[in-house]
Amino acid sequence: MRNLTLLIILIFYGMTSKAQDLQQYQWQNRIIVLYANETELDLLTMQLELLTEEPNELLERKLLVIQAHKDRYKIIFPENSEWVSSTLKDELNIIKKTEFEVFLLGLDGGIKLRQQEIVQTEKLFSLIDGMPMRKAEVRRKDQ
Repeated sequence: MRNLTLLIILIFYGMTSKAQDLQQYQWQNRIIVLYANETELDLLTMQLELLTEEPNELLERKLLVIQAHKDRYKIIFPENSEWVSSTLKDELNIIKKTEFEVFLLGLDGGIKLRQQEIVQTEKLFSLIDGMPMRKAEVRRKDQ
């Protein structure tokens, strides 16, 4: 009986930890998720280069950059992490045929931008800077 209880707890823990892939960052970070399959790694590389050219801008906006592929992801910025098994593809409703997609998630965890082509940093920063929470951050910083 004790082994069965332990097994149930372990199964439940595994299910809840995967379901919270992005929730753990909610209210702490805005998130850019870059999803690419094997055929679109060039687009992924180009998008990463654009983003990492402006690390101070990313930090200022509390951005976390995540690279996702099939059933795993890793954090690319501000620090490189190991690949983690996840359900991120399901959380973001990425369909099987998707080759490349960029997501911007706000502090509240909501999807603010979803696009299947490279996003210029000016567009991302402008979108973020127009958000009410970002405006409040800037006001507090200026005081």
